[in-house]
Amino acid sequence: MIRISGATGAALPAGDLSRTSLRGLDCRTIRACPNGTVTFVLDRLAEGDTPADAIRAAQLRGIAEADPSADLSGEDAATKVRLLAALAWGWDPAEVRVHTQPVDVSTAGRALDAVSRSRRLRAVAGASLAEPGIVRVRLEETEPGDPLHALNGPEKAVVFGCPDAGDVTVSGGRSSPVGAALALVKDTVEVTAPRTGFR
Repeated sequence: MIRISGATGAALPAGDLSRTSLRGLDCRTIRACPNGTVTFVLDRLAEGDTPADAIRAAQLRGIAEADPSADLSGEDAATKVRLLAALAWGWDPAEVRVHTQPVDVSTAGRALDAVSRSRRLRAVAGASLAEPGIVRVRLEETEPGDPLHALNGPEKAVVFGCPDAGDVTVSGGRSSPVGAALALVKDTVEVTAPRTGFR
């Protein structure tokens, strides 16, 4: 009965999907922007902010922590996808190898270049059954029509690749203290509430 929404996207119900709703859909890949801080920072860089200004703006809005290094390094996004893969495929999170590409000073130019071509730079965390036990976080240019391209500011999204059923996407659940609190409430209700409806 352990629930971990707060660690897999807060108000974004990605963990719930991984745990139950994807069963039988033959999910093969997970592709995600599960860290709202980084998406917000990348959008601000694309508008011409310096990395320091973008991070400060995120902190002032309660999106970024005082020390955002886990967000900017890709470690936070990798942890969330490790947990989603554990729920979906039974991977041991402690055994998963992680490869990350950080957001740093050099990223600002890439974000500006991408937006000049109607693209958006995103920190995309991914896992695949074709590469068991590996999670990668890469800075990728996304194009219009991609659910990860459509994110604004601190919004998040996870795309579960199910070849026969079609992609299952959950998005929204922007980063905020309220979203994190709601995730705790949701998980508590899920564990303690009596079951209702059809069984």
